[in-house]
Amino acid sequence: MRQGFATLLVLAGALLAAAAARAVQPITHALPVSPTTVRLFVPFMAGGEADGSARNFVQSATRVGGVGFEIVHLTAESGAAAGRAVRQAAPDGLTLLLARVGSVAILPALSPRTAAPLSDFTVLAVLDQAPLICAVRSGTPIVSMRELLAAIAATPAQLRYSTSGAGTLQNLAVRYLLALNGLPGDAAKPVHFGQDSLATQALLNGEVDFSCNTARSIMPAVQSGALRGLMTTAHGRLRSLPQLQNAAELGLRDMQQLQGWSALLGPAGMPAEAVLRWRALLDKVAAEPEWQAGTEALSASARIHAVKDPTQYLRQQGQFYERLVTTLEARP
Repeated sequence: MRQGFATLLVLAGALLAAAAARAVQPITHALPVSPTTVRLFVPFMAGGEADGSARNFVQSATRVGGVGFEIVHLTAESGAAAGRAVRQAAPDGLTLLLARVGSVAILPALSPRTAAPLSDFTVLAVLDQAPLICAVRSGTPIVSMRELLAAIAATPAQLRYSTSGAGTLQNLAVRYLLALNGLPGDAAKPVHFGQDSLATQALLNGEVDFSCNTARSIMPAVQSGALRGLMTTAHGRLRSLPQLQNAAELGLRDMQQLQGWSALLGPAGMPAEAVLRWRALLDKVAAEPEWQAGTEALSASARIHAVKDPTQYLRQQGQFYERLVTTLEARP
């Protein structure tokens, strides 16, 4: 087991007091005084939602805890490779996963043989959560979600929507939206662009007719007036778009389960002391104004303290997507 985790997570730049060290047995018999680098695996490419969440967390953890990080982007197999790298690492708290809904909830539902199950990890926290926003171009005559659904029903398989991929949150969200309104999954045609930002740009360019995309990717265009927001999957109204109705207000409450989120996971079997030290650091991160501001800049909500039982939340999300994939017959 690698050494040095106590010093790694010393808060406010000081070592644990000698009395505390005697009260809680250290992970190893010797503790070096130099910082140790944590490897944080990110299952998606740099510049995306996961990367933004990872960098916001790393910057804060470095400020409040003096922790050194190496961010490793491992994108193979829809992020499953990153999960395996962490699952196979020593459970010393020095190798962590920036988990996303796509990698630890949707992928196991779509491809259970590819993804590592949640039981292979130690869940430390849900970091942030961001809704989807469904939108059309401002020039279109469609001004409400009801009108969009009516247009889809009137012209089956004619309207196109953009996504970042076939098995992504955006694609499943639209298919579920159609199902909840009694429409077949092929009533609208998906066009996949590989990245959230490209999916939004396709809507702006007129290549597609609508999109239900992540708030970070689509909100600036809605705020500028280039796109017209029709619905958000947020719980309540968005502070930055208070006029935008949420799914529950439109009678589509179950759509609110479709959120983008990030969580911090370690390998299964992490010692209780290591888990407690990470959670102590996470408490410091959650209270830091800079992290809160960075989370808001990602069009997300801070969730470290809001999600009291992160393991149960991730388990419920996994069960929801398992049911959703089965209902939509979306498994390849």
